[in-house]
Amino acid sequence: MMRAIARAMLSLYPRAWRQRYGDEVGDLIAARPARVRTVIDLIGGAADAWFHHKRIPGAKPLRVPLAAVLSVAGVALWLLWSQGVRAVAGAHGDWATAAGMGGTASGGGAAARLRDLATVLHVGASAMALLSVATLIMTCHTASRHSLYGAVTRMTARRVVVTAVLLALPVALVGLSFYSLTAGHAGPPVGPLGEAMAGGFHTPIILALVLSLPTIASGAPSLSSDVRGAGKLLAVAAVSNAIAWVPVAILMLLGMPGVTWPFVAVAVLSALAGIGMGALAGVSAVRLGRTAAAELSLA
Repeated sequence: MMRAIARAMLSLYPRAWRQRYGDEVGDLIAARPARVRTVIDLIGGAADAWFHHKRIPGAKPLRVPLAAVLSVAGVALWLLWSQGVRAVAGAHGDWATAAGMGGTASGGGAAARLRDLATVLHVGASAMALLSVATLIMTCHTASRHSLYGAVTRMTARRVVVTAVLLALPVALVGLSFYSLTAGHAGPPVGPLGEAMAGGFHTPIILALVLSLPTIASGAPSLSSDVRGAGKLLAVAAVSNAIAWVPVAILMLLGMPGVTWPFVAVAVLSALAGIGMGALAGVSAVRLGRTAAAELSLA
């Protein structure tokens, strides 16, 4: 029992270490009595191996998975949005008065136009992200059902289609949340400033979710043209997502005397997180397209 646990501890070591020393250490575990101290030593050795990862022969630089980065950024964005909604709702009256709106909830004139511009840009970015994978999904649906495509392409195409079906619900929920805060006016009154900001917290989530489809499809060289097309549109969507924060910044400046510095900090962090998340998705999509095209040319 203890020997099996000790052997399982080898999975904690970096892959390069396991490839270089795994068999040798496994033989030592099999040849000697395994105790609790053995397991503890192996755990400590795993920590040391990761800490000195560069010293392992053949080790590659450690990279944080893109999915993990986007997931953490998404959680941070939602936490900031929760704080931002409360802050903008509490400061709305003061902000509206400072912006020359007399504390009205709906806004008018320049404030309303800036809100509408930000909303249109965010909606456009979200729609573009969804359209970017429409052709890819249709191609994969066709490829998954025809024997003309190779086994790898058919399997990859099925994964894309299944993933698209699974993503439909979370994408719909994000879109519904966006709609309820802007057109639906659900929740506390946040005025034109809060409504303009809303898309900045939802669009990057959609970009990150959609990115998973070309990522999966990039495993099949025959789907490279669709992956490249999806990457280009996702990049444009990321640019639109970033530009949408410009009218938000102008709106904040209009009523700056009426907002608190903590709210400004939340808004700035939200903008950085949203723009960064969208940019990461866009750049990754473009790289996927280029890599897929290069693999197709070599095939």
